[in-house]
Amino acid sequence: MPTIAFATLGCRVNQYDTDSMRGLFLAEGFTEADFNDIADVYVINTCSVTQVGEKKSRQLMRRAKKRNPSCLVIVTGCYAQLQPELIAAMDSVDAVVGTDEKKHIVAVVRRLLDDRQAGRESAVKEAVVAVHNIMGHDDFEDIPLYPSAVEHTRADLKIQEGCNNFCTYCIIPYTRGGLKSRQPDSVIAEAQRLSAAGFKEIVLTGIHLGAYGRELPARPTLALILRRLLAETDIQRIRMGSVESLEVDDELIAVMNSSERICPHLHLPIQSGADAILKAMHRHYTKGEFVALIEELRRRIHGLTISTDLILGFPGETEALFAETMETLERLRFSHIHAFPYSPRRGTPAATMKDQVDTSVKKRRVELVNALSARQKDELLTSMVGQTVQVLLETQTGREGEGFSEQYERVHVEQLASPSQGCIVPVVLEGVHDHILFGSIKEETHNGRLPVL
Repeated sequence: MPTIAFATLGCRVNQYDTDSMRGLFLAEGFTEADFNDIADVYVINTCSVTQVGEKKSRQLMRRAKKRNPSCLVIVTGCYAQLQPELIAAMDSVDAVVGTDEKKHIVAVVRRLLDDRQAGRESAVKEAVVAVHNIMGHDDFEDIPLYPSAVEHTRADLKIQEGCNNFCTYCIIPYTRGGLKSRQPDSVIAEAQRLSAAGFKEIVLTGIHLGAYGRELPARPTLALILRRLLAETDIQRIRMGSVESLEVDDELIAVMNSSERICPHLHLPIQSGADAILKAMHRHYTKGEFVALIEELRRRIHGLTISTDLILGFPGETEALFAETMETLERLRFSHIHAFPYSPRRGTPAATMKDQVDTSVKKRRVELVNALSARQKDELLTSMVGQTVQVLLETQTGREGEGFSEQYERVHVEQLASPSQGCIVPVVLEGVHDHILFGSIKEETHNGRLPVL
């Protein structure tokens, strides 16, 4: 059977999309190969959030064809949706598949392979383009996830697609379209399949996760999905992906507090800590509102950790406004700050704004924020020493392993008495080394066995 290899750039939603496509191919008899090895077909799931993402996508296309000149290179993802003609014109590309056409990707590849085998290839190279106007598609593309296609100890579960916010810097609404939510019963059914396959943790993902259900007739909410997952599945740990701060309401707080199965961690993008920049970005909150929310959440959710995204060097960000952002970050003490230099995206309002910031200035600001983030990370980790956390082990070698706690902190675990990879184990935290917690299995036994959750 044909061999197929996958490469994924960008966000957690893209990783889920790759896993879903991998499952479709495996179900049709394809054999998976590593992307760095020889394969008959290479699928590249691209990112268009930054220019760097697009550049890396093009490099992967060329690299695949160079590795195996007779292979098929299939390009999908946000970059494919945004620039299908440009990508199709590349000599290394055989097909371009849009963000709402992934369910047809196997048929596209099969047709190309059949044409090649039958000698029906055109003398003039012309890539297949399966890309349509994303704004005209209102339904969630529901592709069941094959558990065997997931490469991690935890499984992403995509429940939402698209965004209606149109922040001035963001290209995603133009590549993913408007809000589209998965039906609640489909979400629960998929979670049950993942649990039956042995996954201990699922991560709810979406482009605008907090807006889940807003466009569906029954208007289900993210909190409703969490309650149903608690009641109707035995998934041991549930984590949420990125959520907009405006969507963290009393109902969501209540359900987070209702069960230890829901991880006490939130990723809330702030993007800037200065009101003038937030307004220019078309974000729908002020600095004061964001700060007040964080302080309230920490009061109401025990042990909560919060990470964030930040864009630096947005048009008009002066030194004074950057200093204001730094002050905000000092106050909020995030567990991690994902800091990105602003990248102009053609077709977005910010790309043509005045007072664009020099690249060297953006780089310096990112470095300053990264240094702050590292310091705050170590302060948080040091404060956790002595606690007992539940670690989902992702790797294990002998009696040592590594995984993530419920706060989404990496932990190096020692004194493992039995094979525990893929299990959740209680760990007493003993210290911090190189921004990573380390500890030993909690000495508790039940019928002579280590308590593996």
